[in-house]
Amino acid sequence: MQTFLSANSLADLTGTSLATTQHWGKTGQYPYHTNDDGRKGFYMEELMGVPVIRQMLNTHWEEEAVIAPLRDYTSVELFAGAGGLALGMHQAGFRHVLLNEMDAMACQTLRRNQPDWNVLEGDVHGVDFTPLRGKIDFLSGGFPCQAFSYAGKKGGMNDTRGTLFFELARAVKEMQPKVFLGENVKGLLSHDDGRTLSIIKDVIAELGYTLVEPRLLKAIMYKVPQKRERLFLVAIRSDIAGHVEFRWPDPYKRIMTLRDALCKGELFACDVPKSDGQTYPEKKSKVLSLVPQGGDWRDLPLDVQKEYMGGSFHLGGGKTGMARRLAMDEPSLTLTCAPAQKQTERCHPIETRPLTVREYARIQTFPDDWQFEGNLSAQYKQIGNAVPVNLAYAIGRSLIRLLNQIDEQNHEESQFEEAFRVARNMLPPQLFPVDLLAVQKKFPEEIISNRFITDRNHGTISLDESKNVLISLVTNENIAPFDSQSAKVYYTGKKFPSTVKLNKLYYFMPYTKGKGIRDLYLIKAARVGTKHEVNLDADENDVRLVFEIAFVKQLFSQYKPVRLQIWRTFTDTILRDVMGRPDSKV
Repeated sequence: MQTFLSANSLADLTGTSLATTQHWGKTGQYPYHTNDDGRKGFYMEELMGVPVIRQMLNTHWEEEAVIAPLRDYTSVELFAGAGGLALGMHQAGFRHVLLNEMDAMACQTLRRNQPDWNVLEGDVHGVDFTPLRGKIDFLSGGFPCQAFSYAGKKGGMNDTRGTLFFELARAVKEMQPKVFLGENVKGLLSHDDGRTLSIIKDVIAELGYTLVEPRLLKAIMYKVPQKRERLFLVAIRSDIAGHVEFRWPDPYKRIMTLRDALCKGELFACDVPKSDGQTYPEKKSKVLSLVPQGGDWRDLPLDVQKEYMGGSFHLGGGKTGMARRLAMDEPSLTLTCAPAQKQTERCHPIETRPLTVREYARIQTFPDDWQFEGNLSAQYKQIGNAVPVNLAYAIGRSLIRLLNQIDEQNHEESQFEEAFRVARNMLPPQLFPVDLLAVQKKFPEEIISNRFITDRNHGTISLDESKNVLISLVTNENIAPFDSQSAKVYYTGKKFPSTVKLNKLYYFMPYTKGKGIRDLYLIKAARVGTKHEVNLDADENDVRLVFEIAFVKQLFSQYKPVRLQIWRTFTDTILRDVMGRPDSKV
């Protein structure tokens, strides 16, 4: 059976206009057909003269699908987002030892779906990657496209300082992976008149890596029902590059459409599940109900066009994203971070509504069991920013093939367990609920007891700057006794760091929100108790960790701001650090 290809899809594949492909058909350059649905287009088997079509018809996709890693290849990913690239690479055979992402909701998404992954939440600027040096096979990162400094005399990495590409380059320098991949938008090719890409190439050479010529990959060629293009840069460590060859992935044999995304078929085993989604206001809904599948504002009655478009009606340009309805038998337009933006409308092809979260995810080829955290806007944003999973999978297989070549020459053994352990130690401990009743059973009296100190010194305390100090937030409802320096007890929350070592704690400093720290207390004792002891309105069964404290002195004349990180203040903060460098460790 021949494979039908619309004039639109042929235009997308060849990088030409719809008018051009229609001209090919009308002039007979290529046979033009009308299919059973009344759509005009071509049969792929009759387009062997078109290079990209010939490549699709002669694809090695199925052969590449059986490529398996010779061992566990270790991977680190920066700017991981909601996991599109990471999941595709994982499906291809990579074992992730560390993923870094700044967005809190995206991190929650990664942890929810892959609890075994080491997810390092926070700004990449503060991450030291040197513990992983020599232990990582592959590094990837979708860095934002930012302008670099560009002087007459090029400064290499210095030209990129202050950008996120610099952080990716720094990670490469510190870890020395065998291969690394950078992913970006198409605009990087022309960004700043090509200067940005030129500097990137210079930096890659400076790092001691050989860059494969960057390639713009069209997602529709890799089993993704979406007209999305991403630029990929692959670089191989130069001491290896001369002995191996990287091959870009072969395309899939046909174009996937929105029907493939939303309905049971080759991509998914069932119709798209129900999920939450944005809605249109009544006025907008009435306008979009007049737009046919694949149409836009130009298909509206003239009076409706003028009212809906406003001032944009008289501006030049196609403005084809406005009042745009998707077509069931075409790939989706590139998804944005929101499905109902006026300039980039993504209306459902049959129903007059924006695409739902699950529909969004399917178009990006996320599996249905991949769940997204946060509110509706956060979920759309995570999905819209992602690399399509199937595209990542395709390039991941090519990278596995490359690393197999390297291993065949070097006969290396897997370092996954060691690299994973090192990466785990780089993460701040996660907060989790502690079974305090079990703690109470193990320590029926006190976990910490420093009562003898005040007794021995007749109520006075000598400062010992070598001791650990707990810095912890005091809630507004409990602030009064701390403001007056008369507090006798402090209750923790219900969660604690996973590496808490209570017996190391000696001092306590209350952290006042918006101000910082000022006063120093001795921890007389730590035990398990209930909040009901001092707050009769509290639940008698609300078990907490209780610190009995005694005021020592006002350590600073004014409040000192600190960066509060509970996991550090439990185990790592020494009083001398607080006194000499108030924000050095906290």
